[in-house]
Amino acid sequence: MNKKHLVIGAGLFFLMGACASSGGLRKVNRHVETIGEASTYNFHTYTDRLLGRYSYTVNRFEQYSSRVYYETMWKDESLLEDELEMGITAIQTRLILEARPKMKEPMAGREENSIKLTGEVLVRTDPMGDWLDLAMTSMRKDYFKRIADDYKFDLRGALRRF
Repeated sequence: MNKKHLVIGAGLFFLMGACASSGGLRKVNRHVETIGEASTYNFHTYTDRLLGRYSYTVNRFEQYSSRVYYETMWKDESLLEDELEMGITAIQTRLILEARPKMKEPMAGREENSIKLTGEVLVRTDPMGDWLDLAMTSMRKDYFKRIADDYKFDLRGALRRF
């Protein structure tokens, strides 16, 4: 067994261990951030801007009386340094953005929503292998935190439009 295979094996062992230790309660290939509050109008407007800024395309959109849900297509990403070190050969990401009612003023026609952003990854450790939902690296978590921070900044600076 050469050094490269040893590093890849150790990395996969670490990632699989992270999967097992989650107890199945939380997907390890997901990063979830609570963004804050926004009107439904601002949620739609600033979600569209965010997705455009980061070159994501909407794959699924649902709007119910109690929830608005955006899910993007999987997008190929450049590998980050710690992903390369783990032996990952390809990565895809997607975003899920959700708005759930927090406060309703039916007489005023206003509704405030609690906003959540989820970033997910799929990786390949073999260029021709299957996509795997292994634990994301710390640098990839930072990537999703940056997106969430941009989104928070946009929503906090927005005029409240309903």
